[in-house]
Amino acid sequence: MNQKAVAVVGAGPAGLFAARTLAENDVEVFLFNRDIHPGGLAEYGIYPEKYRLKAGLRKQFMSILAHGKIHYFGNIEVGEGKHLSLQQLQELGFSGILVTAGAQKIKRLGVEGETLPRVYHAWEIVSNYNSLPPYSQMEFPIGRKVVIIGVGNVMADLARYLITKGGVDEVLAVARRGPAEIKFHETEFAHIAQNLDHVDFEAEMNRVKPLMQKLGQDPNETWAFIEKACENCVDTSSKTNFRLRFLKSPIHFNGDKKKGLQSVEFIENTLVKDNHSTRAVPTALKTIFEADTAILAVGSSVDEKIGLPVNKFEFTISPYPDFPQDGNSYEVLDLDTKKNIPGIFVAGWSRLASYGLVGISGKDGARGAQALLEYIQTHGDKVESEKLIQIVQDIKEMTVDKDMISKLLQIEEQNAKHLGQPEFKFKNNLEMLSALNIV
Repeated sequence: MNQKAVAVVGAGPAGLFAARTLAENDVEVFLFNRDIHPGGLAEYGIYPEKYRLKAGLRKQFMSILAHGKIHYFGNIEVGEGKHLSLQQLQELGFSGILVTAGAQKIKRLGVEGETLPRVYHAWEIVSNYNSLPPYSQMEFPIGRKVVIIGVGNVMADLARYLITKGGVDEVLAVARRGPAEIKFHETEFAHIAQNLDHVDFEAEMNRVKPLMQKLGQDPNETWAFIEKACENCVDTSSKTNFRLRFLKSPIHFNGDKKKGLQSVEFIENTLVKDNHSTRAVPTALKTIFEADTAILAVGSSVDEKIGLPVNKFEFTISPYPDFPQDGNSYEVLDLDTKKNIPGIFVAGWSRLASYGLVGISGKDGARGAQALLEYIQTHGDKVESEKLIQIVQDIKEMTVDKDMISKLLQIEEQNAKHLGQPEFKFKNNLEMLSALNIV
């Protein structure tokens, strides 16, 4: 059957909701995923013990994949030097391409000492304890004094993991800005609130209180937020001391290659009003915290190997979209020609790196799909989908389709039941492929 077909690169929430929008509009969708499991951060970024949430999302995602016009290709990478490039996808006859590959690259701060042993990126630790290959097969030694850079929900999940895993005496979370700008949610903080050093926190709040009041911020709102989380706190059965520090940016990770990290040096910040927000401005003051482990919870970067132009940590989103959605651009600007790249759209974290949770990313994927739909109305020819499926399958052996994913989920559920565990995950791709009898 000849129909218009599009390629969606990435099968996280943005890619899956985009695929549904496209399929419901009678478009053949070829969904490419570098991982075997669909879900992206919804599968590998949510805290391991949130079993009901993850199970619900898996059920929702599998219902999307069940659509007859969605063709799933797991275990296949798209990008320069990968199994398929964006150019090859265009040459195969796709009317358009939507990149929803997330922000899959570690974001570096460019701070001296950042590559020392026991200085990690949050992506590495989260992927490790969530069994995402290849991180699930790597070792990430954790010391007794841990500094986390950043105070969002990822920090809260990391602190929860460190507090409950045992062997960690102290977790110090450090924010670039002040208490009014904290990004973690009350429900996430409740899992670590029991371990908060209240005396230390009161002293820190008293230190930053004058600046907050000067900016028109109410310290009592922060206190109320923390107290409510503490009222609903979860028993961690842990003696790990958790502390918070504000108005500090890392400038040096101290140590050596042999002994690893020993301390982290910070520059003290002040805050100035910047339109409707605040901006951190460094001062001349410095602080050093002893630490044998540091984790950077500062967001991630898009991968330039996808084949799209990158500015800092994000793809270059066009300020002049031809197909805007709700005032947002989903098109990529060619930095050389200063024109929009025809036929290629981005959504989710590929559009705004490290922004929003599962629901927000999914909605952004749907809006990106709508932009693509408007484009293909007047661009691209119809293709013979069955022939195109065969061509794609021949490009790489051991490609996983949606029927195989359904089977894999059943196997993992059976293993969990057999082991008496709430959840079971294979540690690497080879184990998954072996379970499917395709290696």
